[in-house]
Amino acid sequence: MNNAAERNIFHRVMIASAGGAGLALATRVAQQFVAEDARFRLVDIVCNPAALYPTLMLSYPDWCEAHRAMLHGAQAALRDAVIALHGIVAATDAEIVDLTALHQGAAAALAHTAAQWDADLVAVAAHPREHRWGGRIDPEELVASIGRPVLYMPARSTDATDATDASVAAAVNRVLVAVDGSDTALDALRSALAIAPPDACIKVVYAADDRFAWCEWLPFEVVSQHRIDVLRRGAAMLEQSRRSTETALLEFDDDSGDASTAILDEAQRWHADLIVMGSHGMRGTPHPLPGHVTSRTLRDAACPVLVCPRDPSPLRADAVLRGEWREPYLGSAGGPFYL
Repeated sequence: MNNAAERNIFHRVMIASAGGAGLALATRVAQQFVAEDARFRLVDIVCNPAALYPTLMLSYPDWCEAHRAMLHGAQAALRDAVIALHGIVAATDAEIVDLTALHQGAAAALAHTAAQWDADLVAVAAHPREHRWGGRIDPEELVASIGRPVLYMPARSTDATDATDASVAAAVNRVLVAVDGSDTALDALRSALAIAPPDACIKVVYAADDRFAWCEWLPFEVVSQHRIDVLRRGAAMLEQSRRSTETALLEFDDDSGDASTAILDEAQRWHADLIVMGSHGMRGTPHPLPGHVTSRTLRDAACPVLVCPRDPSPLRADAVLRGEWREPYLGSAGGPFYL
């Protein structure tokens, strides 16, 4: 797998959506993080029509016809996206991932497709009806399955309808990086410094949920010093980058708030165009699922979120041996299966 963090830039970018929504805009956003000669692959996911309308499963006369219509719609959406991006990106491929034929979930199918194509960044545009869409791409499941940087664009960030709006909506001028002292979070900061547009302002915030990780057995003074040390490490990295930057400690009510809420509130207050964070924090146990702060941020963010994984190689091997990591089921591409 390509290691974009070492090269400081992305060269192979896969853009995915269900129903074709947001493909062009997601590509415009991701384009700001890549090399001039980067290759893009646009992927439209066609889900099982019976999963979209389960109450009609026994009464609908012809699921094959519905499936053909969805495939035709996906082809049209990809064609429109390629046309919209003509002259904007250097090279664009298109692919349809048919979940009906593969007998897979969306996240597992995308993880397999990204691995086959050797993508070093996967951008996902959420469906406008993401929480009610039967074939929606679950960002938490995708982060757990894919083992490479994921740029998730929630539905609220893909509302631009014309070229002018798309250009404005895609601009990344303010990048909020959440750190908690973990190696993964600092790797995310390094990635943000490497890929953010040159004129972008970067704000590093400390937003660790210390109530469970530290406070039961460490004095408050030690916890406070840890926060300061983390920001100092981040500030040193920012100073070396010679970018327009700032740092802040995020405070939240221990009774009603948590780290993810503090991050989202700060992103909204600061008008962040992008949130960057690691997949696991200080309390992250050795399993592939993203930490609870990252998961909640992915679910509730109004702007794009870039999640940088920790090194997946040792985790993957150890977890498979212990039976804690299930390999994605790679079903054969047989005929459509509507049950």
